[in-house]
Amino acid sequence: MNEKLLKEKLDQYKRKQNSDNLILIPILDANKNTVGFLRPITADFKETINRCVELLSRWRAENPTLSPTRFRVTLEGTERWINNLVIGNDQRILFMVQDLRENYIGHMGFAGFDCMTQSAEVDLVVRGEKNVALGLMEYAVQALARWGKRELGLEHISLDVLWDNAHAISFYERCGFQKGELIPLTKEEAQGEIRWIPHRGVQFNAEKYYLHMTLC
Repeated sequence: MNEKLLKEKLDQYKRKQNSDNLILIPILDANKNTVGFLRPITADFKETINRCVELLSRWRAENPTLSPTRFRVTLEGTERWINNLVIGNDQRILFMVQDLRENYIGHMGFAGFDCMTQSAEVDLVVRGEKNVALGLMEYAVQALARWGKRELGLEHISLDVLWDNAHAISFYERCGFQKGELIPLTKEEAQGEIRWIPHRGVQFNAEKYYLHMTLC
């Protein structure tokens, strides 16, 4: 899929036009039964996704190991992030994970699309509600991957996870991902925010690393 077609497809799922239909992606269990849906965060999220901003803010605050970046979570900041870096970002799509009762339990999506290699990265996998709908997040990752291959023509799907997050690494292995290289991170501080950026130069003993994982 080329960049133009990719943008059109993502815009359709994000409902950039009011005439676009809402498209839910079914989540199937091991027996091919529907156990939930991936519900895209759409341009009208404030009106159509109940407490979207509040949920994403709370889940980010409660899951600091989601990424090594550190910043103060606010409702205003989260709303700007959704508008600018999800809806307005041609390189990202984010889905709410919902069960059959339409309860939201987390989110996940794709980012970093590369049309030359037909690749993308699984992005922002967060279980927000604990000890409910057990197994749904694993099935949701599998549903996301199937959708990416079928609808977006992805041939290579990968992700980066902090090297010391054993729980997340084990989860991704159950989803079919395989461990790859370690990517050293360098620290940047600006305006009260701490960011850890992948270091692609000469190897060095880093304080933190990403573990790169690829879908088998």
